[in-house]
This record gives sequence, C-alpha cells and structure tokens, in this order.
Amino acid sequence: MPRMHLHDHSAGGRRPFRDFMKQRTLLLLSLGLAALLSGCAAPTTHRTKVDDALIEIEARKQREIAFDTMLSGRQRLTAIAHPLLKAAAPLCGEETHLSLGAVFTNKYLFAEEFRDIAVVKLGVGEPLQILQVIGGSAAQRAGLMAGDIIVSLNGQSVPTGEDALKRFADILEESLKEGAPARIRVVRGDDRLSFQATPERICSYAVMLGPGDEVNAYADGQRIVIAGGMLRFARSDNELALVVAHELAHNAMGHIKAKMQNYMLGSLLDILAAAAGVNTQGVFGNMAAQAYSQEFEAEADYVGLYIMARAGLETAGAANFWRRMAAIHPGSIGRNHAATHPATAERFLAIEKTVAEIENKKAAGLPLEPRYKADKKPGGDGP
Repeated sequence: MPRMHLHDHSAGGRRPFRDFMKQRTLLLLSLGLAALLSGCAAPTTHRTKVDDALIEIEARKQREIAFDTMLSGRQRLTAIAHPLLKAAAPLCGEETHLSLGAVFTNKYLFAEEFRDIAVVKLGVGEPLQILQVIGGSAAQRAGLMAGDIIVSLNGQSVPTGEDALKRFADILEESLKEGAPARIRVVRGDDRLSFQATPERICSYAVMLGPGDEVNAYADGQRIVIAGGMLRFARSDNELALVVAHELAHNAMGHIKAKMQNYMLGSLLDILAAAAGVNTQGVFGNMAAQAYSQEFEAEADYVGLYIMARAGLETAGAANFWRRMAAIHPGSIGRNHAATHPATAERFLAIEKTVAEIENKKAAGLPLEPRYKADKKPGGDGP
C-alpha cells in the first residue's frame, strides 16, 4: 500500500499538511490570547450585577429615544422641505408630481427594531394612516389630521398590508388631477369622515434624513440627503431650509446630470489613451467631472436663495450661516458639507448681493425669478 508523505506534491498530500498547520496556528494564537488576557490589567472593584429583565427594559428605553429622535428629525425635515419643493416646481421641469402634503405610513414602514414601538406610540397597524400633515399644505387646509386612517381616495379603496404604500402611490398618481379636488374618506376614532383636498404640484425629489452624524448634505439628481449632524448644526428651521434649498437647486438646475455628461466626455480621452497603451486611471474623466464645480456651487447658492424667497422664507441671514459653517467646519478638515462647498470671501459677498437683489425685487413688486443667461431656460435644462 502506498504511504502518504508530508512532502507528497499531490493535492491529496498538500491538504492534510495545510490542515495540520492551520490547526497548529490556531492553537498557538489561542494560547497567546489566553496569556495576553491573563496579563492585562483588570478593574479592582466589585462589578454590579444587573438583572437580565432590567437590561431588556433599559434597552427598550434606548430604542424609544432613538425612535423619537429619528421621527422628530424626519418630520422636521419634511415640514421644512415641502414648501421649498412647491416653490421650486417651475424650475423642476418634468420632475414634478401632485401632492396632498401628507405623509402616509403603516407598521411595515418602520424597521423591525422600531416596529413594536411605532405600534404603541403611533397606533399604526395594517391600514395606511396619516403620520404627518404638513403646515400650509392641501391636506391641512382640507382638515385632515395625523392619525387619520385612510379608507378611500376618489372612490378607490386604499390597500392595506406590507406593500400598501407602494400600491397607494399608484392610486395617487392615477387619481390626482391638476386643479381637481381629491375626495378622501378616513376613519378618525369612532367617526367616518369625508374631505376634499386640491393637490398641489411640487418637485419630485425625495428629501431624506441620511445615516451618520456628519455635518453634511448632498443631492444626487433624484434625492436630497441631509445628515443628522446637519440637523443639529442648523440652529433654526430657516437655516436648515437654506441647506435644503441649496441642494434642491443642484437637482433643479441639472448639475448632477451636467457633471455626468462632463465625466463621459473626459472618459473618451481615457479610452483613447488606453487604446494607445497608456493607463490614465480615469484621470481625464475625473478632471472633467470637476469642471465648473465652483460655478455650479455658486449657482446653487443663487437659485437656492430664490427658492427660499419664493417659499416666503427669510434670506437675510444666509451669508452668516455659511460663514459659521466655514469657521467651524473648514473644507480642509475631514468629510463634511464644507469640503465640497468651498468657503471663500467671494462666495459670501455673492450671497449678500443675491439677497439684496431679491429684496429689491420684492420692494418693486417684481416676480421672484432668477436671472438667466440669454440662451438658458428654467426647468432643469442646465445652468
């Protein structure tokens, strides 16, 4: 019978040897870890013993705090964003839809870790209900309230269950007509009530509370994402509106699309270089994507201030907000909003000049319309 040797170069011979060495290495590491832990300094006082049931109660309290923080942040952001989305609708071209100005939810729209808390605190279940009615919206004017359970819209029954919101969104899109009131039936407590709300056109960009604690915000052409750190940095709703309006202007003016087009143009040079045997590592594409970045930021400041003014919000303190951002979070430090929004003296002076331009138009009773170059038109067609 042939004998298996450790130096056998067949696959069958190498595997036992590798397994032996792996087990030996793991054993040595385990022994080393045990020796390390035995030599580590340890606390000298008695550790307090806590009952497992109390630990679970405390964990739930912490989840409730996290839930309340998340919910209040989202609702604050939604309330601030809605009038801006409405004011910017003429700039958003085809990227608009009709809105009632209410946020709908059920228990399935909350993460599993928060679902039981949402059921207790908000009373959500299988049916769709109103989570938030935005101030000044069609829903508020009609008399709808948070907690109302939606029964039907324009005679169509509202779905329930896990995919209820998606199906309801389809009903909304089909049912809402420009200038026509929507008929809404709800259950409120023990009462069945009917309302009529005339929807309003707003920009279709979702405004979301993003993960992380950075003082940051960005637009990607479809969404506007505001990080939790920015919510805390903005001292007032008006300051937060300034950030949302700036990012909304990026989307409305087609900046993300323009950057992608620039990137594709630059990438053609990368492709040509590759065909000639030179690996540029995408340098031309990346350089082209950054073309006009400063100009795009300046335009977002300019158009964002007009969006603010059209929404009836104060613009006078805009420059001071960005100054404070530059002072506390300079662009050279870390990953934050200022890192891609340069803080220059020219920027602040341009913002103050724009504020003066808007105030002069208000005083003269002129439309609050940004000034465009002769060959450019609003509606997301470009800067």
